[in-house]
Amino acid sequence: MSPRSSIAPVVASGTASVVKLLVATLAFIGAYAGVETSQVASAQAPAGVAAQTRAQPVTLSSESMQATTVEAPAAGTIAVSALGVSRPCHRPYLIRSVVDNPRPDSAVSYGWRLQRWSTTTRTWRTYLTSHSGFAGRSQTAEWQPSVVDNPGWYRAELSVAGGARLRSARFLVSC
Repeated sequence: MSPRSSIAPVVASGTASVVKLLVATLAFIGAYAGVETSQVASAQAPAGVAAQTRAQPVTLSSESMQATTVEAPAAGTIAVSALGVSRPCHRPYLIRSVVDNPRPDSAVSYGWRLQRWSTTTRTWRTYLTSHSGFAGRSQTAEWQPSVVDNPGWYRAELSVAGGARLRSARFLVSC
């Protein structure tokens, strides 16, 4: 019997054993990390919250989210729609307008501004801003700002680079 033929089965069985040990080790580490993570999360949450979370089943469905259908606004106007109340005095909004690009071969940039009426200075003051852009002929621009714990009169403003500035009608945010 040649030494080569007697070593081959040993090497093959040794390699199989190493692979099995590697798979078992990775499975153990994964299980240990999962248990450790859940224990850390449970320790950080209050005991009542952790117990309630474990007792409640979760059902995911496309019907569980409220469908919001908002028509595209007419060109040259801004449409403001309330999205609903997620928490007390937290008001998210969907603000939309159609932005036309006179040069569709190049990009156009635009900026949103949510302004709040100041009764002290009797002027519109910037509350939130957002900037974006696109390339192409026309696009419906959307923005979803939220007003938190700050009731008052607001309006949205859209400014397009090299173009006009549009303002929405004012709307009241109340708690």
